[in-house]
Amino acid sequence: MRIHSGVYRPPSPTVSVTTNLVELAATVRDRKGTTVGGFHAAVFRVLDNSKLQTVTFFSEQRADAPAAPIPAAAPGEPSAPAQAAAPAAQPRYIALFFDDTHSAMAGFERSRHAAEKLISTGLHPGDRIGIFTGSGAVALDFTADTNSLLATLAGMKRHPDLISARGFGPCPTLSLYQAFVIAKHLDTRAKEIAAEEILSCRPGEPMWLALQEAESAANNTWEQFRHEPSNVLNALTLVARYLAAVPGTRILLMVSPGFLTDGMDRQKETLFDTCVRNRIAINALDDEGLLSGGFDSPESLGQVQGSRTAWAERTLGQRNLIVQGFLVDATESTGGEFIHNNNDLNRGLQTLAAMPQFSYLLGFSPSDPPDSKYHNLKVTLAKGGNYEVKARPGYFATPTEKPAETAQQRVDRVAASSESLSEIPAAVKVEAVADKILVDISLDAKGLAFVEQNGASVQQLTFVTILEDAQGNYIEGKQAIMDMNLTAATRAGLEAKGIKPVTSFVVPKGSYRIREVIREAVQNHMAASTTPVEVR
Repeated sequence: MRIHSGVYRPPSPTVSVTTNLVELAATVRDRKGTTVGGFHAAVFRVLDNSKLQTVTFFSEQRADAPAAPIPAAAPGEPSAPAQAAAPAAQPRYIALFFDDTHSAMAGFERSRHAAEKLISTGLHPGDRIGIFTGSGAVALDFTADTNSLLATLAGMKRHPDLISARGFGPCPTLSLYQAFVIAKHLDTRAKEIAAEEILSCRPGEPMWLALQEAESAANNTWEQFRHEPSNVLNALTLVARYLAAVPGTRILLMVSPGFLTDGMDRQKETLFDTCVRNRIAINALDDEGLLSGGFDSPESLGQVQGSRTAWAERTLGQRNLIVQGFLVDATESTGGEFIHNNNDLNRGLQTLAAMPQFSYLLGFSPSDPPDSKYHNLKVTLAKGGNYEVKARPGYFATPTEKPAETAQQRVDRVAASSESLSEIPAAVKVEAVADKILVDISLDAKGLAFVEQNGASVQQLTFVTILEDAQGNYIEGKQAIMDMNLTAATRAGLEAKGIKPVTSFVVPKGSYRIREVIREAVQNHMAASTTPVEVR
């Protein structure tokens, strides 16, 4: 037997709160695309999987003032007029995030020059800019130092994803997007083009076999590289968490042509939740601009490459819809704005560097319990009008999982209570002798379970003895752990005589209580008691 003992102190009190609140940022825009303010909670209708929810939290946020919560109106009651918060100077923190992994050379250079112009001419007093990249190769902390910002921009380089840029595989050569639409059966022509390339490499092979090989190559490429874009999502989330720690207005301005995020819904939800809870708007700029007519003439290329170019030009709209889906979700989910199909990147960055004039933060407690499934959200206005409402498209209803209680946490919890337990056969005798309180414990070893390991009986006992005043306040405590690895003879002796540890406290005269807690590890059974004692 080995015994380890020391001082016992109860853990500091903690307060644990579990909430079931879904938060979403929303913007309301008129026909001209201008954000509109002055709406109240009762005007918004929130549908969770087509089921109407009650808005329990609501605030209108204005770019020139801190957000002030507005109580949600009770059902059937008229809403109080929205009160405009008094304007207050708010420092503006802008995280410039460049997707240097997926951006093409032309878009990357144009967006960098637009950022240089923004920094040189478009900042306000008190603004702070940070520069971050998807590859993590460049990071500059928030600063107002124009020279440092411009030097950082000048030193940025692309770190292209070669799979997206040049394609993967010798024959067929597939881009990640082409592999995606083939693997997901979204475009039969994409598979035919890959099959044609296979036939150009291996003339005489039947078309049906080339089609099979094209689909197999697409599946392999997509499965192998589908998680590459998650690195950008991880970088974005880290920047959002860093941005959340700064004061004032927070803007995450992302420059990217977009990227595939299929199967990354939980990563996206983590990013969106971080932004909504910390009042961070994600604004996005498509650095490709307007791409129509930007391809080489198919007639000037070889047969296979010409077919690929013609296909890319014909399906540009579908590609943008898929690839830019994340940028749309990110901006709508956080109350931001997405500028695309526009070659004026200078004006685009100037626009996105400002918060929307009006936005709203809504919250509701789902009427149904969490089911670990994805829930579709739809936010509309109860009253008519030519308005467009943008908000997050959905969320995962993940149940809150309470972490399993450790052995020490259970001991602490029982020690702090006044409950009596008798799951193991133990008796506690307390008596005062002069200026001491003696505590004698008697534990019947026959009532303990043991684990047999390597011919020995194994068990562990924990003893916590606490001296309290008459009102139950902690004065002093001791904890001992007894590790037992017993031969058959030693175990037989303990079963005959019992286990009888002793401890004591030196105290002045007065009224006290002894709280004793004993735990055995094999079955996690416990004994607990409180004994009053008077020292005269």
